[in-house]
Amino acid sequence: MRLLKSTRRRQATRVAVGLQAVLLASSLVASPSLFAAGTEASHQHHATPVSGPVAGATWQESLKAQTKVEEALEGRAGRSEVIEMQHNRLMRKMDEQMAQDAQAHQTSGMFNGMSTMHQYMGQDGSSFLLMSDNKVEPVSMAGGKCPAGAPTKHYDVSMINVEITLNRWQDYYPGYMYALSGNIDKVRAEEARNKAAREKEGFDPGAVSTGLQGDIIQPLAIRANQGDCVKITLRNKMVDEAGSLHIQSAAMIISTTGKAATTTNPDSVVEPGKSVEMEWYIRPDTQEGVRQFHSYSHDRELTVLGLFGAFIVEPKGSTYLEPLGTGPATAANSGWQVMIDNGSGPDFREHVIFYHEIGDEAFRPLNKKGDFLPQRDPLTDAYRPGGRAINYRSEPFGIDEMHLQHEYFGFEDESLAYSAYTFGDTPTTIPRGYLGDPTKWRIVHGGSEVFHSHHPHSGSIRWQRSPRASDQDFWAAGADGPIKYPVVRTKSDRVDVEVIGPSEALDLEAEGGAGQSQHLAGEFLFHCHVAHHYVAGMWGYGRVYNTLQVGQGHTDTMPDMRELPDRQGRMKIGVSSDKLIGTTVDWFGKKFKIVDRKQKTNWKADPAIVNVKDWVEMYLPAQGKPGHTDDEKGQIMSYDATVWDWKWDGDVARGERESTAKNPKYPAADKWSDSTRPAILFEPLTGKMSWPLFKPHFGKRVPFSANHSGAPWLEPIHQDENGERTSEPAKPGEQGRWSLCPDNANQKFYNIKFLRMPITLSKKQGKEPAITDKDGLIYVLAEEEKLVRANDDLKYPLVIRANVYDCVDSILTSEWDDDDFTNFQSSKINIHPHFFQFDTGNSDGVISGFEYEMSVRPYTMHEKKNKHGLPVPMNSKLT
Repeated sequence: MRLLKSTRRRQATRVAVGLQAVLLASSLVASPSLFAAGTEASHQHHATPVSGPVAGATWQESLKAQTKVEEALEGRAGRSEVIEMQHNRLMRKMDEQMAQDAQAHQTSGMFNGMSTMHQYMGQDGSSFLLMSDNKVEPVSMAGGKCPAGAPTKHYDVSMINVEITLNRWQDYYPGYMYALSGNIDKVRAEEARNKAAREKEGFDPGAVSTGLQGDIIQPLAIRANQGDCVKITLRNKMVDEAGSLHIQSAAMIISTTGKAATTTNPDSVVEPGKSVEMEWYIRPDTQEGVRQFHSYSHDRELTVLGLFGAFIVEPKGSTYLEPLGTGPATAANSGWQVMIDNGSGPDFREHVIFYHEIGDEAFRPLNKKGDFLPQRDPLTDAYRPGGRAINYRSEPFGIDEMHLQHEYFGFEDESLAYSAYTFGDTPTTIPRGYLGDPTKWRIVHGGSEVFHSHHPHSGSIRWQRSPRASDQDFWAAGADGPIKYPVVRTKSDRVDVEVIGPSEALDLEAEGGAGQSQHLAGEFLFHCHVAHHYVAGMWGYGRVYNTLQVGQGHTDTMPDMRELPDRQGRMKIGVSSDKLIGTTVDWFGKKFKIVDRKQKTNWKADPAIVNVKDWVEMYLPAQGKPGHTDDEKGQIMSYDATVWDWKWDGDVARGERESTAKNPKYPAADKWSDSTRPAILFEPLTGKMSWPLFKPHFGKRVPFSANHSGAPWLEPIHQDENGERTSEPAKPGEQGRWSLCPDNANQKFYNIKFLRMPITLSKKQGKEPAITDKDGLIYVLAEEEKLVRANDDLKYPLVIRANVYDCVDSILTSEWDDDDFTNFQSSKINIHPHFFQFDTGNSDGVISGFEYEMSVRPYTMHEKKNKHGLPVPMNSKLT
């Protein structure tokens, strides 16, 4: 782990996760056939075997029927009836108490007995929660019409019923959404495609894209500028439901009457088949930022099933452009990701992220077969898998992808649940950008049930809690390269996680923009920081590219993407390694001349001379066949992360063969063949490897980085004093300005071990015996292990320290062997640091997107008698 502490509260980190063992051997576990043409594992994923929802039955009746079957299978028959009986008894008691309090209110005041708990107001039918009573309290009904001459934006919005599909596994639920009226036909077309996909055998993903790139079925996000007049025509096309559209903190009025479009104005509620005209004058001094909107008619029921959206007030004079596609950018009428041609500063990318629940806490979506998803994930123990979502999308760890991994290979690996290499890119939001793009995040709570906390990963990611507290554009500071010495003190606190409640919205302006302060191409995971929420599906990751994503230059499966208007021409299409020969590449003033492989590399020359073989190999994992086999399934079953099966084709470096494993998240190749090996691409001006490097290989463990380096993309060069390549971490400043640790940074080294040992929680006191956890788990420094084992007073959480601007490297190893009760035969550990600057590719600890393997198996295991859980680690004894 290498940490560079860059400010009083910030640390830059280069976390080198390494093994002190050479992984060589292999093991096999029996599994169903998956690679034969036309053969697919049965994907009855995650459903308890039941007859399915009863034809003609209501949603509630179907859920009740399936719940009874599940309880019987769990040995808890009759539990639902008991709970319902107790619930009804409680409701009767509350009704009785309400009647008593209504009588008591006339003589002895309102707050009596049970009513104190709920603080309801009694016999007049007013709120249980002390909401405003418009019969006795003054409520402003005034508004302000748009002045003549104000720029006008008009949105024709419809409230509709819609089937919302959560992921490419075709889990779904019947819900509601706001949609631009002109897009309803497109919504119905996507619905039809998804319904047709559910009726097919196999893994048709329907209309659900990877990364929510251009799908019409998404929460509505609309915009207007400071000083604009916004006019909204709201139509109700829902079946048997009245609805409204209320923008938080907006002075919206009913156009015909001029009265405020508030919850107390019945004119704002639209009955089925009706419409209403509303308008809002956004004063020029209105604060830029996002506001949530939802219906205040039947608000909880409609909101939790999708009837919510966001309105963003943009800087005065801005225009909104479509990021997907090529050629001149077209206008963006709506969408969660747009480019803002800024009327008062640098252009920026805008990402609107909605955290929300699916239904209330008793609601359960359906799987492809029409069965309800389980209330508890049987593989991960997560509560309500598929019930926690981002932007109408949810990708739970266990019930879909890990379930299929187990069906195919006989094991499942939760540590790789975020990995696009192992499971394919997520169908939840993948905010995309080019290196250095100024970026703003709009975070919205779309649900009404529970709180969430937005936490992005990336090392240096942080933002001011109050973004308008400073006039400095920290969010655009990384537009032209790495920031090695960021501003230390700001007027507002800087944070890397914020809690958000129902209907709340936050504006986050992360320092450095796309790639953060370290100017990194890679993956930037984000999720709700409540653990069971992200395991249940509430996660996504940003992707920052260093090469233009158009045409043949794509490094993933997502659509073409434009550059920001004021940054056009910066991004170049990636080239194969042979095209680097004869070029001189530039890393912010540090130059390298790349020559053919017949010439000798001379790192001490000025500029350094590097042959193409050495240049390419410093970026790539060690070359070899996982498990020492050429068989596709054998490589997966070996669970070997020490090598990657890439090869040379003349001077062209090519990746491994495309996977033939059938799944809905990435198209399977027809055959396991060298003809499917893609050329590895590089940025032509810098020679840096194009991100991402890998393609998905379902169920397969992602390789470790080259030399287990903690900064594989930022710091591929690490030479000894003689100019020879070494496995030691790069020296501070060795990469020039792109060095994670700048020149002359002080270095610290930590050798961290993860151990299992008895830990005394409470010592013996009098006749009371000591309380000891015989299976305690703890991080320790290797040099302190003997002392810690011998002294209970030293068994406490590990703390490592560094000073501002220090550079810290660590090696992480594990001696926590597989067992049946502490790790279920699947021991694997990592370290995830906060508030450090690091290379996410191999120092985040969490393996997301196409990042390298960052978690480790125990190096002390050399055999495994129990075939359950993960395969035996490929360790070899050093003699």
